[in-house]
Amino acid sequence: MAHRAPLRILFCVQRDLRSGASRIIPVQPPATAAGVEFTSREVLAALDRLRRSQTLSGSGKLIQFLSFVVETTVNGNAGHLKETIIGVSVFGRTPDYDPKTDSVVRSQAWRLRSKLNKYYQAEGAEDSLIIDIPRGSYVPVFVRRDPPLPGTSEMAVVGFRHMR
Repeated sequence: MAHRAPLRILFCVQRDLRSGASRIIPVQPPATAAGVEFTSREVLAALDRLRRSQTLSGSGKLIQFLSFVVETTVNGNAGHLKETIIGVSVFGRTPDYDPKTDSVVRSQAWRLRSKLNKYYQAEGAEDSLIIDIPRGSYVPVFVRRDPPLPGTSEMAVVGFRHMR
């Protein structure tokens, strides 16, 4: 029997049992623990690659948003990354800005997460450091992507994972 190389699953199909709607979801790449420390030089180099990417080209405010949260975190001030601070600092809102009535930061964070996901699936597929902004937070997380194991191949596997 021939030796087969192990496979990495890249996508799965999630189906909503109520509506029957399906969507393709990327499976998160293998990564080391989020607690891994990075130098500020590594993080800023990853930020610079994102700034120069085709994925974020033409998205000046998203680049400004990403730069603000990453640089604030690198400078040790992640605790200051609140919706109001971002609204004032990045989106030019007045200090009395009410995030309950103006969702600019939340909606732009959603767009930014989407662009980051797209970047790391295409242009940044080989990047070893991933900058992620988890839902429910504006503090970026820096994750080291493990290189693929020698002798492995990648393929998209279509399977179903049911949503509730």
